[in-house]
Amino acid sequence: ADQEIEQEIEATSSSSSKQAISGIILLLVVLTMAIGIPGVSLEMAAIVGALVCVLTGCLTEKQAYASIDWVTIFLFAGMMPVSTAMDKTGAGKMIAEWTVGLMGGSPSPLVVTAVLFILSCALTQFMSNTASAALLCPIGLAISKQLGADPKAVLMAIAVAASCAFASPVGTPPNTLVLGPGGYKFMDYVKCGTGLVIVSFIVSLIVIPIVWPFFPGN
Repeated sequence: ADQEIEQEIEATSSSSSKQAISGIILLLVVLTMAIGIPGVSLEMAAIVGALVCVLTGCLTEKQAYASIDWVTIFLFAGMMPVSTAMDKTGAGKMIAEWTVGLMGGSPSPLVVTAVLFILSCALTQFMSNTASAALLCPIGLAISKQLGADPKAVLMAIAVAASCAFASPVGTPPNTLVLGPGGYKFMDYVKCGTGLVIVSFIVSLIVIPIVWPFFPGN
């Protein structure tokens, strides 16, 4: 019985020391990322931290290997070329121009803002927010000038919508990272994210024209 008690105490002590070491490693990795040491990228800091966890015995090699979320890795590897292809081949631009053409000859600025918001939000579910905004901003700027309206409201709507990547697991890295560990499915993002997109859409159409009027000074 005494031997079992001693083993439990040793196991507890070992577990506590590993927890402390893991906490220190995490702190050092975060500090390295925050400080921005020249020559040390975010990815390199994370990899070094993982290697130190294995070398210090906080994790075994098998545990480290088993903790890799291969679903996330393959999802990133598959969707990044798709988003790049949409940008490089002009598929995204074609979708944008086709959608804008449906608005007719001289739509109201509010309609333009609403349509470009929806289009930017739709594209950013599968492309990066930078690519979506860069694709649509010139179109929004050209339409605004054609209507004689200040382009600030339209451009701001595009920028906000490009960050509303809530409705798919591939629109933004945080969504992708929790896909595997959380056991989520694609439709889970659609169900939860669509409501957030709608709220963002309504709030943007109300607030943006107030802060950035279409016709300032009138």
